[in-house]
Amino acid sequence: MSHRKTILVVDDIPLMRTILVKYVKSLGLRVLCGDTSVSGIDILEAANGKDALARLKETPVDLIFLDLMMPEMDGLTFLAAKRQLPGIAEIPVVVCSALGEKETVERAKELGAMGYIVKPFTLKSVEEKFRDALERSSTPAPASAGAV
Repeated sequence: MSHRKTILVVDDIPLMRTILVKYVKSLGLRVLCGDTSVSGIDILEAANGKDALARLKETPVDLIFLDLMMPEMDGLTFLAAKRQLPGIAEIPVVVCSALGEKETVERAKELGAMGYIVKPFTLKSVEEKFRDALERSSTPAPASAGAV
C-alpha cells in the first residue's frame, strides 16, 4: 500500500517558506524515487514553533525543516518542547537558519536536530539533508541509543 510523505516547513518569513516548499517539491519525488511505497509528498507550513506544535498534534509528519529565529516560539524552544511529546519527539528535524555559530549548531543537535543548513541555502544542500534525514529516520535506532 502506498502512502504520501508529509513535510512541515517552519519559518516566520513567508518568502523563506515559499523557497523551501519549492525546493522540497522539486526534490521530493527524486529523493524518494527508490521507495516504491511512497506515492508523493504533502507540504505543510507554520510561521513559528507554536504553530508548528499545533500542526504536529493534528497531522502526522515525516520530516520538519525548521528556522531558529522566530516570534512566539523560536526553533530551539520548539525542539525542546517537541522532545517531550510522545509520537512527535521522533520526527526528524533539519534546521535551516541564518545562525551558523558552532554553539548554536551544537545546541540544536543536542535538542534533536538531525541536520543543519546555514542560510542562504542551496538546492543541493537541502537535497543532501533531506536524503540524510529520511534515510536516518527510516533506519531503526540501536538499542543503546538514548536521549542526546
